[in-house]
Amino acid sequence: MPAFVSSPALSAVAGIGLLSVMDGLIKYVAADFGTGQLVVMRYLCGTLVALVVFKAMGTRWPDWRTVRPHAWRSVVVAGTAVCFFYALSVLPLAVVLALSFTSPIFIALFAALMLGERPGGAVLAALGLGVVGVIVVLWDELARANAGANGLGIAAAIGSAITYALSMVTLKSRAARDPLPTIVLLQNALSGLLVAPLGLMGWSAPSMGELAVFALIGLLGTAGHLCMAWAYGRADASRLGVLEYTAFVWAVAIGLFAFGEVPTVSTLGGAALIVVGALLASRHPAAIKEPEIEIGP
Repeated sequence: MPAFVSSPALSAVAGIGLLSVMDGLIKYVAADFGTGQLVVMRYLCGTLVALVVFKAMGTRWPDWRTVRPHAWRSVVVAGTAVCFFYALSVLPLAVVLALSFTSPIFIALFAALMLGERPGGAVLAALGLGVVGVIVVLWDELARANAGANGLGIAAAIGSAITYALSMVTLKSRAARDPLPTIVLLQNALSGLLVAPLGLMGWSAPSMGELAVFALIGLLGTAGHLCMAWAYGRADASRLGVLEYTAFVWAVAIGLFAFGEVPTVSTLGGAALIVVGALLASRHPAAIKEPEIEIGP
């Protein structure tokens, strides 16, 4: 269990925050590298960090029965990264974020179909508030972008939301069975192997400074996925999926403190709706049985 969180909701929010910072760094280096190389470098550095965590915690090496379901899941994870990174390269960031915020809807849908979860009224209301909040924040940006939006980029952004939702629901099914270091290590290593051929095409040697950025990306990605894996092992996927809307709040904070971007009134209003929706979904959780997750040898 991550030491700095004490509930699945807090762990998920922390994980989303770490992954949001990672996305910002990826956007920062996207102008200098192709989509395939970005994905490969992200997972290569993530694998190195995950391997350090894996060894430090004394986790047993997984057998084939453990690797096999993660190999299937890595196909979805790699697809998410390729689609999302491509969308970032051809569409405005605001449009990509707006489309990616449909993922909680797909998470609730997949959780119902695959895990038998039945999201309650609070979760459905939170989904609605989140959607309204996104529309309020991004109305002008979407209206401007629709006139000349790249159709393939829009399809990629929506596709990444669908595959991300599927990856989170399948994570739920493994998080109560496998050690967290194993989950994160296999996710990084197997996804990196899958996209390696794509990344080798048009490879551009990164500088030492760019390598440092990729190393930080790997660290943030590993820490974020550890938080998410812990959370999804202890709460319903449909409940935690609504918390994905808090990514926009993280984006506002990153823009303000890192780039000096002052949020507008509509941005603050939409963010408030998103936060209310996330809090509503997290209130009065049902009793959750702590799964026996093996951390040590």
